[in-house]
Amino acid sequence: MRPASPSLTPWHGLVTGLAVLHLMLVTCGALHIRLFQAPTGTNAWVRGYAHWTGAASRFSFFAPGVSPAVRVSFDVEHPDGEHEQDDFQFDNDALNVRVYAMLLRFDLNNGQDAMARAWAATMFGQHPEARAVTVRMELLEVPTMEAHRDGAPLVWTETYKAVFEHRLASAPSLAAQAVAP
Repeated sequence: MRPASPSLTPWHGLVTGLAVLHLMLVTCGALHIRLFQAPTGTNAWVRGYAHWTGAASRFSFFAPGVSPAVRVSFDVEHPDGEHEQDDFQFDNDALNVRVYAMLLRFDLNNGQDAMARAWAATMFGQHPEARAVTVRMELLEVPTMEAHRDGAPLVWTETYKAVFEHRLASAPSLAAQAVAP
């Protein structure tokens, strides 16, 4: 004879129901079905939850929906003429994800120079003795499947390059004028 199975508590029912709802949001995101578009409070909360948890992700693992691979590199020139490569990586994985998100949006709105200046300033902060920093942005060009079968390689193409020189204030009066109203 089979032992009686324990009954589910209301708590188990609630957690199971929430898990089912979450999986439904994930399925709708993967199938590109847009739910809860009306501007009501509940719909905004559900859309926010789906975005926050990743349930609304389109799960585009295959072309053409795959984001391009991009990378930024920095050539730091020291006063003695020696060059050093810095890859702009941090020990914190969450910070690296944010940097990569910035890289993906680098070409969006003519803000390349401002972002490159900010990155160069970060490099000058990490290498205060540096004389110049060269910022390079590269995009990975993936060949078509036919070209790949014929042996075409993946190629990193430079899409942006800027050189920033470290300038020090030579006269104290200039620095004082810059901060005076």
